[in-house]
Amino acid sequence: MPAREGCLAAVDIGTTTTRCVLYDLKGRPVEAAYREPVVHHPRTNWTEVEPEDWWLCAAAAIREALERSGVPNTAVLGVGLCGLKHAIVPLDAQGTPLARSMLWMDQRCQPQAEWMTREHGDAIAASTGGGPTMSTTPSAPKLRWIAENQPDLLQRAQVLLLVKDFVRFRLTGTLATDPSDAGGTRLYDPRTGDWSQRMLDLVGVPREKMPPICEPTSVAGGVTECAARATGLQPGTPVVVGGGDVQCTLIGANAYGMERACLYLGTAAWLSVARSTSSGSFGATSTTGAALKWLSLLLGYDQPGHTPASYSVLVVEAERSPAGARGLTFLPHLMGERGPEDDPEAKGVLYGLSLAHRREDVARAVLEGCAFQLRRIAESLEPCGIGEAIVVGGGAKSPLWLQIIADVTGTALLRPRALEAGALGAAILAGVGVGVYPSIRKAAQDLVRIEGRTQPDEGRRAQYDGLYSLFLDLEESVAPLYRRGR
Repeated sequence: MPAREGCLAAVDIGTTTTRCVLYDLKGRPVEAAYREPVVHHPRTNWTEVEPEDWWLCAAAAIREALERSGVPNTAVLGVGLCGLKHAIVPLDAQGTPLARSMLWMDQRCQPQAEWMTREHGDAIAASTGGGPTMSTTPSAPKLRWIAENQPDLLQRAQVLLLVKDFVRFRLTGTLATDPSDAGGTRLYDPRTGDWSQRMLDLVGVPREKMPPICEPTSVAGGVTECAARATGLQPGTPVVVGGGDVQCTLIGANAYGMERACLYLGTAAWLSVARSTSSGSFGATSTTGAALKWLSLLLGYDQPGHTPASYSVLVVEAERSPAGARGLTFLPHLMGERGPEDDPEAKGVLYGLSLAHRREDVARAVLEGCAFQLRRIAESLEPCGIGEAIVVGGGAKSPLWLQIIADVTGTALLRPRALEAGALGAAILAGVGVGVYPSIRKAAQDLVRIEGRTQPDEGRRAQYDGLYSLFLDLEESVAPLYRRGR
C-alpha cells in the first residue's frame, strides 16, 4: 500500500482476544495481529481480567501489525477503538488500575441484580429508558457489589472507565466514553444523553467518578510520547473516542440503523434484528466461541492463550460426526445464560453419553447446541423466522458451523469480506473522526462487501427440527435443578 494513501488502525478489545487491524481507505485489511489476556476464574461464577493485560495486549498487537505491514507510522491517519461492554476498570489518581475487572459474564452480582429489580424496578425503567429488570450483565449491579463488598476500592477510585476507554486513556491520557458504552452500564439516561443521577445514587457511585460522554467519532486526543514508544505509533496520531462492541460490529457489518439482521459469533453470540431505522430487537447468549475454547482446553488441544489452529482441529473433527452428534445434546450454558431469558444459575449439560461416543461427537454436539440456543433467541425475537442475516465474528470463519446454524434456524447467512466487523466499525469511526469519510452510514455502505452465502439445507432442517424439540425438552427438564447445584 503506498504510504501516501494512508491507513486507519482499529483496536478491538474482545472478551478473550485483543486485536489490531490496519485497513486501507477502501476498508480492506492490510495487516492484523492479536494477543490474548489471561482470563481468571477465582470462583466458579467469577470471571476477571487484569486491566493492565488489556493495555499490554493492545500495545503489542499495534506494534506487531505495524511492523509486519511495513506501513510507516506516519501513514496511520487515525486510530479507532471498540471494546467489550459492561466491564469496569477502576483507576486511582495516578491512572493505575486498582483491581481486576469483572467481565460481563461474571455472576457474583446476582443478589444485587435481584435486589435492584425487586426494590427499584420502576426507578430503573424510568431512569434508563429500558425495562424494570436488572440482569447480572451490566455494570450497575457489579458496581453495587463493589460498594457492598469492597467499599474501600470504590472510595480509592478516582475514575471508573470501560475497557476501550481505559486503553484509549493509555494511548492519549484523556478520559471519555461514548453513549453506546455508557448505555451498557444501565447508569445512562438516553433521554438526557448523560449519566442518571438516580441510578448512580442507587449503586453508590459519585457522579464525579464517571467519565464525560462524547460522540464516538470525536477525537479524544493524540498518541502520547509514552504510548508511541509502547505501540510504535507516531506521537500525536489522532485517536477517536470509539464505541462499544455491538455498535461497532453493526457499523462494520453495514447493519447499523438498517433493516438487516446481524448475527455475531464470538466468545458469546448475539443477534440483532432491525425492524426499521428506529427500532429493532436484540438477544444474546453467554458462551458460544467460549464453549469451543472450553472444549479445546478440556481435550488437551490447547493451553491458555490459544491459537486458532486448535479451534480448526475441533471443527475438522466435528465434520466426522453426523448431524445429531450420534445422540448427544449439549446445553451451552457454561457461565449462566442471557437469552431468551436471563438465568445466572443456568448450567452446561452434555446429555446422551455412552462408551461409543468419541471426541468428534462431543465437538459436533457443542456446535449444534450453540446453534439450538441461537434458534431459541431468534424465535423469541422473530417468531415467524428470519429470512437472512449477515454473520460476522471469529465463528463465521467455520463453514461447518455456519451450515449448522443455517440448517437449525432456517436462516440464510451472508458472509462479508471483513468478518471482524467490530474492528472495521472502529476504523470507520476513526475515518469519520479525521475527515476521511463523510458519515458512518456512507462509509459502511461503501466499504462492506458480501462475499459468501450459506443456504439452509431443507433435509437437514427437518432432521434438526426433531433434535431441537429434544433440546427444548432437556432444557425444561434440567432447569429446575440449576439452583440445587450452587
